[in-house]
Amino acid sequence: MRFFFFGLLSDPEILNLVVGRDVPGAPFPPAHLEAHRLVRVQRETFPMLVAAPGSRVPGVIVEGLTEDDLARINFFESVEYEPKPLIVQAGDGPIEALAFATTERAVPDQEPWTYQDWSRRFKAHDMREARLWMSFYGVVDVEEADRLYEEARAIGQTLEDLVAEVCGEPHRFRSRGR
Repeated sequence: MRFFFFGLLSDPEILNLVVGRDVPGAPFPPAHLEAHRLVRVQRETFPMLVAAPGSRVPGVIVEGLTEDDLARINFFESVEYEPKPLIVQAGDGPIEALAFATTERAVPDQEPWTYQDWSRRFKAHDMREARLWMSFYGVVDVEEADRLYEEARAIGQTLEDLVAEVCGEPHRFRSRGR
């Protein structure tokens, strides 16, 4: 399967963390999607595609992912994204690739999203969050993980404490000072 990653998964460290192994091929070949731009998802650090004639979204092409990799990526992308075939421009011209487009649950912010800004401002935070989120993989399904996460967020519970509670690993994740 061929993928076009334009957001967090275009970062090799995040991708490796999500799939649980080193994905060969980094740095991945560049590509771009025409007539779109990236904005942040409202109240989040990650992006979504929005139609924008005359604009283009940079990203990378990743191939060689397994079915298990795809299951882990689908879990990571949660209920906000789903794979969709798109035509992107690569070094050899137009190619078809799967990209994770947002579902109706994602609400766009007007703030533009760039990989450089995300890497500088949010990457360390999102690496930690991704590591904790992927702790749910194989323990609960994605809908249950999302429900638990939203409940925890509403009451101010840390993701570390939620993971410890759900996965039964209190000494590994328990946050200090609580």
